Amino acid sequence: MTMRSFVISLLVPLVCGTCLDGGVPPSERKNLENEHGDSYPVGIFVPDWAASWAANVLVATIVEEIFGYNVSIVKGTGTVSGYYAVSGCVDPTAVGDPGCGLGNATKHHIVMEAWTNGYPLVWETLQNEYPGVAAKNLGNMGYEGVTSTFVPKRVIGEAEQAEGIALQYFKYWNASWYQPSKYFESISAIPSGLTKLCSDSTSVMTDDATMRRHIVFTGDVDGLVHDSTSDAYSARCDDGHWWLSPSCRSNSTLCVPFITGGVGWGIEELMHKSTKLNMPMALGVAASWSAYTEFPFLHPKSHFYWWIPDPTFLELEPVQVVYPPHDKRLFSSGDLSTATVGVSVDKHVSRDLSILAPNVENFVSKILMTLEDMNAILLDQKNTTDSWRQTTCRWLHSNQHVWQSWIPDESQCFPGFGLYDTGLDDFTNHRANTSNKIVCQACPSGTFSQLLEDSIGETYICVPCAKGKSQPLGAATDCNLCKSGEYQDEIGSKTCKRCEIGLYQDELGAEVCKSCPASTTTLGLGSVSQKDCGCEEHNINIDVSGSYNCVPCSEGLTCPLKSTLVDLQSGASYLGQQYTPKVQEGYFSTVLAPTEVYRCSSVAACPGGTPGTCNGGLTNTPCAQCRAGATWTGSQCEECEGWRQVLWA
Repeated sequence: MTMRSFVISLLVPLVCGTCLDGGVPPSERKNLENEHGDSYPVGIFVPDWAASWAANVLVATIVEEIFGYNVSIVKGTGTVSGYYAVSGCVDPTAVGDPGCGLGNATKHHIVMEAWTNGYPLVWETLQNEYPGVAAKNLGNMGYEGVTSTFVPKRVIGEAEQAEGIALQYFKYWNASWYQPSKYFESISAIPSGLTKLCSDSTSVMTDDATMRRHIVFTGDVDGLVHDSTSDAYSARCDDGHWWLSPSCRSNSTLCVPFITGGVGWGIEELMHKSTKLNMPMALGVAASWSAYTEFPFLHPKSHFYWWIPDPTFLELEPVQVVYPPHDKRLFSSGDLSTATVGVSVDKHVSRDLSILAPNVENFVSKILMTLEDMNAILLDQKNTTDSWRQTTCRWLHSNQHVWQSWIPDESQCFPGFGLYDTGLDDFTNHRANTSNKIVCQACPSGTFSQLLEDSIGETYICVPCAKGKSQPLGAATDCNLCKSGEYQDEIGSKTCKRCEIGLYQDELGAEVCKSCPASTTTLGLGSVSQKDCGCEEHNINIDVSGSYNCVPCSEGLTCPLKSTLVDLQSGASYLGQQYTPKVQEGYFSTVLAPTEVYRCSSVAACPGGTPGTCNGGLTNTPCAQCRAGATWTGSQCEECEGWRQVLWA
């Protein structure tokens, strides 16, 4: 049964530990296993926000119940911690040193809802410093992340019905032509306790650098207050809570209230836009997180800062205000009067997931959700307060047509893997016309993964290494040529064989070894050149031109393996004294005829060694006489003195 026909049957609610009917139960799930034999679950790291939980838990369910892997879900913090987690850093949530590049096996393998372009410098640093383990980006999830300003759909509809104006476009906010404030509450109707004082030290409105940029890019000096003592600028808020844009500063009833949270998210940006685009706005910062999230519900006719995807204001069906197209040059200079650019929301995986579980990586790469899909999950969870497991399970049942297309064909193998017939329990080179389940498995040692194009499409099969090659590793994409001194005369080999004694191989990828010339052999296994060949023991090569002419050594010569006339004459061999031929003690040969050996009448006279060597000053052949005027004393030649001549006489 194919994977796709299997997933069609997965249609019942969460029962007995599974969401999907026929899903792999916990007792039958397996761990990943790396090349060192370490076993661990698929690690899913979840940056801590709602859409991240929705996407990651949904993926976890499919990895567990369709692919049959154990899954561990680890709570993270923000986007950057996700970068670190799937890059093998041992402490991804650490503020200082996350412990990257320590060589540990990566235990986090998937991060969904990653805002890659949100922190480009961190991402690029990881890629450059740890290219072997840095996270892989498998592409966009199907939507962008956006931070902008929004208006409830109800307000947009009222304006369209009353005047035919579209408040989702900035041009309909131009105070010279329109009065958008009639569709919003007045700031006087908003309790002061809901917003911070502009003078709050935590507010961006007290940041001198931010305010100075406002002057530079808008020229709105009147919108700021200058403290001559500290030479610092802050936002001008006449009532202490709201900054008014120039187009409604003289009449606050014409201002549209805009609320944001934190230290003043988006305040600088909206100060630039409202000033340069002539938009009548009153900007305020919520006094707390709860005040921020409740404000649009308490005061639904308002304008607020938000990001998508996020469930906080989904019930209001917010509509994003469209500003002039993003101008990268202006934005980089500090002028924020054009639209912000969306951030690609991506899927990150560990570098080794393609080896550990290629079908899981393929599945993640195929995931595509619309923003509407994500919003449906987020709103369902918010309304029901059910767990993310329960919520995403409901979505899986209702949207089989969406996620079924993410499930890869199990026989679509990747490089390093090959087709495996589960019925035959063996690798195969075809996947058509069989009732057995065909899956992908890592190619074993002695084989390599080769591309196969068939009627179904592209896949890979495991092919035995040819003669002259080997492959000791698994999941290989090619085989290695046998080195010099080696050969392989069989297919499917994990290693190459060393050439036997008397043989050599000076080429790569050999199926057999070459024989040494007649009467020669080698010192040991794995000889890499004909130069490694030499005469057998008790023979000597008398050819000095580089060829071989091995002759038996006569009595009085010691000829080890690979003896040569050159070595005999020099008394040295590059292999050492053990392999140096020499004249034996008590024997003599001349320099001109070094292989013609004479037995000496006196051992003391002939020490052996190199040809022509005599003891005690003796000369001639074989070390038989002293020079003229000298006589042999039994150990050396001595000069004949007068008394000796008289004695002889």
